[in-house]
Amino acid sequence: MLDALFSPKAVAVIGASNRRLTIGYRIVENLVESGFKGPIFPINPKAPYIKNFIAYKDIMDVPLQVDLAHIIVKNTRVAGEIEKCGKMGIKVVIVNTAGFGEIGPEGVKLQEEMLAVAKKYGVRVLGPNCQGVMNSDPEVRAYCNFTFTSMVEGSISLMAQSGGVGEVINNRLYELGLGFRMYASYGNQADINATEILEYWGNDPGTKVILLHIETLQDAAGFAEVARKITKRKPILAMKTGRTKLGAKAVSSHTGGMMAVDTTTNLLLEKCGILTFNDEEELCQAARALAQLPVAEGNRVGIITNTGGPGIIVTDELTERGCDLAEISDASRDTLQGSLYPEASLANPIDVLATATPEHYQLAAETLMSDPGVDIVFVNFITPFFVDTEGVARGLTVVAKDAAKPMVACVMTEKQGWKKTLQIFNDGGIPTFDMPEMAGKVAAAVARYAALQQRQDSPPVTFNDVDTAAAAQLIEKTLASGRSFMAQADAFSLLAAYGLPVPAYSETGDLDGALAAAAEIGYPVTIKVESEEVVHKSDAGGVVLNIKDDQALSEAYRTMAQNFPGAVCFIQKFLNPGIEIMVGANRETEGLGHVVVFGLGGIFVEVMKDVAFRLNPLSADDIEAMITGIKGFPILEGVRGRAGADIEKLKEIIGRISMLLNNHDVIDEMDLNPIFAYPEDREPGLVDVRIKLKGK
Repeated sequence: MLDALFSPKAVAVIGASNRRLTIGYRIVENLVESGFKGPIFPINPKAPYIKNFIAYKDIMDVPLQVDLAHIIVKNTRVAGEIEKCGKMGIKVVIVNTAGFGEIGPEGVKLQEEMLAVAKKYGVRVLGPNCQGVMNSDPEVRAYCNFTFTSMVEGSISLMAQSGGVGEVINNRLYELGLGFRMYASYGNQADINATEILEYWGNDPGTKVILLHIETLQDAAGFAEVARKITKRKPILAMKTGRTKLGAKAVSSHTGGMMAVDTTTNLLLEKCGILTFNDEEELCQAARALAQLPVAEGNRVGIITNTGGPGIIVTDELTERGCDLAEISDASRDTLQGSLYPEASLANPIDVLATATPEHYQLAAETLMSDPGVDIVFVNFITPFFVDTEGVARGLTVVAKDAAKPMVACVMTEKQGWKKTLQIFNDGGIPTFDMPEMAGKVAAAVARYAALQQRQDSPPVTFNDVDTAAAAQLIEKTLASGRSFMAQADAFSLLAAYGLPVPAYSETGDLDGALAAAAEIGYPVTIKVESEEVVHKSDAGGVVLNIKDDQALSEAYRTMAQNFPGAVCFIQKFLNPGIEIMVGANRETEGLGHVVVFGLGGIFVEVMKDVAFRLNPLSADDIEAMITGIKGFPILEGVRGRAGADIEKLKEIIGRISMLLNNHDVIDEMDLNPIFAYPEDREPGLVDVRIKLKGK
């Protein structure tokens, strides 16, 4: 059905006009000026002609078959026009008219009426309140849109929830000499939605790269399923706006408190292998590179430069964005040693010097392309007047042609004087950038895409020694009691069912029980209040640590009973503090996994926010990236003579929690804070847990 939308054979414009400053005029003009290959039928009950076309008073009067119609009439008339389109056998309508679901209850009602009519006749609707679509295919040339971008054929397809953002990106692609393949701005998504369009472009052989602008995401699970398949074959780049809004949902967990409103969306995009950006210029430049280059195998970059300063800038940009400078092999050094100038630097960056010849550049590029330790070749090139720069460009394009590794070039020059040099790079398929910072960002984006593809291949972590039946019974017990939060004893039992390292514990309602529990567990112990209403027990005076004998426990218990009348107490084996970490989870969107967070824990976690988020279920690669991705990772490794933590045991804890969450989606929020991590000779300890369930 989307063929009729993007490749229509005939287009009608219901609401066409001769008034130049109207949408009805602009759409007809765009269809004409773009060279649309099919007939155009303007519909206007009063004008005999629109531009130089015969105008029909009603869509029912059109003598030929139409498969796509624009509707640009008052919102109260749209449903009636769709009914006529249905009777005429028109397959798709683009409702440019606003005044529907976006304006409130009255508009929602009109939108529902419109959709009911469309469904009755099997008419698909794009919009309402939308710009429309474009297709630059020379066999189609469909400019079914009222904007002003010059339609130049390209291989990048762009979908924008905001037409204004879409227009900015389209114009920038045009300025970069790229053009676009297809474009869609879908408005309210009342019927045809972003997921359908994404799938259509994923199957379009002319689309090499897909760009997305997202404000809100409908049917996130369906979108994810489609996107995962596409990103294995072609890159999807996305820009999510609205990043600074505060979450509207009040949450009781550390995890929820640290999440921005769009955290789940961003994590979903990443899990699907989609590259995300916060900057339109970087988005466009990265799209340009990914449309031209082969996929990298990793993040190791080999740099060739003829000047020191920009080489340092690129190195900083790359390393700050997660790339590694490749270790140049001894064989590569030997190849370069006798061929470059004696003063050339053979470290990475390889400085071939300002006077380097085309042969020097070509050899250096060939050497890095063949070096197994290099994944991306980066060329930093200032164009001296005393060098055959066109020869340099030709030599590099010879190397890049049919190469399995991507080559990115920063060509710092005056564009008119070295126009031919730049043209050789462009014709040879090497994307060039004016400034080393942007070139470094793009090379890092190429590496990120490679990493996302590889991460998708990693299966979720699983364990064979878990007791899912016992876990389910504990959860059902809480739900049956009418509680939202699991009792401490039940929460720890749930963790133990999944093989997590839980210190010995017991729940009691009186002093004798507390003393008996301590005798069985063994001093020292900790006593905590057990109350659904007390979120942060330490702040409320609901925790006493390191109790060493019966007298101290009796005093602590009496104080606890006085401060929290009627509350149950929880006795737990006291653990000497280790490195405090936290693991948490929050579920925001139905149909998607939990957001899992890992970071340094303790009372300052929400202040420092040194955490990493991932969308569950987690693979081994996800867990590795979470642990190594926090700023405090050196603390976990051990710093300044202090012992670090057993990283493998931390990975296991996160993996078991991931499996627990994946098996029990009734868990709404979870906080494990703190978890004490110790060196390799000692098991970690989960000393505090809070689990909230969704309820029936």
